[in-house]
Amino acid sequence: MNPQAQRTQNLMLAAAQDLLSEHGAEAVTHLKVAQNAGVARATVYRHWPDRAAILVDLLRTSADVAPVPTDPDLPIIDRITATLATFAKALNGEGGRTLAAMIGLAEWDEDVFAALERMTQFGPMLLRTIISDGVADGSLLAETEPGLVADMLIGPLYFRRLLYHDHLDDTYIETIVGRTITPLLST
Repeated sequence: MNPQAQRTQNLMLAAAQDLLSEHGAEAVTHLKVAQNAGVARATVYRHWPDRAAILVDLLRTSADVAPVPTDPDLPIIDRITATLATFAKALNGEGGRTLAAMIGLAEWDEDVFAALERMTQFGPMLLRTIISDGVADGSLLAETEPGLVADMLIGPLYFRRLLYHDHLDDTYIETIVGRTITPLLST
């Protein structure tokens, strides 16, 4: 992306973040982002074809972290711990606040629901892949269900951060991984 387009996109994302913070996810529309950023509505559409795409980018940028695949040569428990630590870092920051605002609205707003659904394509899906790889290489028991185990690992993070507003630290993550994954390890 050229520098001018990147500056414009950053300006629009800042405007969208302001709208989200001040008025909630329902206020993040192409028109309002354009007005707050001082750009044409067509410019907003050029960067994000639908409202859900704006909300997804808000989540990505406010989380300030992108899940990165871990080294496949690491033990499975270390790979899972590192991935959950990435999620925790995102939830502990502005990303957690953005996600909380969007979860509440997703029940009634199809665009918000679509944005959250898209987020699972690169976050929790990475964890499911790591668990599937662990089953495939024999690190985890064959009867391990990757989707269910991923939910069991991620669920407590969301619950503690979004409901109780707790800070997620390494000790908590290591405890969750240890208690969930250790019984599933092949010996």
